[in-house]
Amino acid sequence: MSQHLIDTGERISPGPAGTAASELRGVGGNGNGSAHGPGRTGDEPAEGAAHGPEGGAHGAEGGAHGAEGGDPTLHALEALSAALSEMGRDQQLLERRLRALHRERSAGRPWREILADEEPPGTMQIVSRMLACLAKASGTLRKDLVDALRREGVSIPAIAKLFGVTHQRVSNLLRRPSG
Repeated sequence: MSQHLIDTGERISPGPAGTAASELRGVGGNGNGSAHGPGRTGDEPAEGAAHGPEGGAHGAEGGAHGAEGGDPTLHALEALSAALSEMGRDQQLLERRLRALHRERSAGRPWREILADEEPPGTMQIVSRMLACLAKASGTLRKDLVDALRREGVSIPAIAKLFGVTHQRVSNLLRRPSG
């Protein structure tokens, strides 16, 4: 089973215990406006309390934080998308480099020579750049989502379940400064 990230239509990995995040968040869920669909744990706020004063579950649907209102989570989604595009370019370069490394090593060349002869950025620099790019963009999104869910009244244990992490990890994210 795959799940959708909010209402973008993009697929991400299955949620906790195979439950779609859309069921847990009420996106396409039971249609009653609650913060969570069939997967409610009882830790969530009362019906309708998870939404901003304007009532919509999503900023793009007229909620308290529309795209024009500067919702930091929307900006974090855009940043992650841009990071993935950048990583796609690096991935192609990395794949070419890995094939070249394999050829060189299979020919009996020592690693020191192989790596010293690479044009910058080196293979390991590309790997580091990709990991740093993804870590930064995903960390920002994770922090912004946790903050947004708390503003909507979602409990720390419920957020932990949505993210597949411990409640301690969610608490640490909440203590971390934004931006």
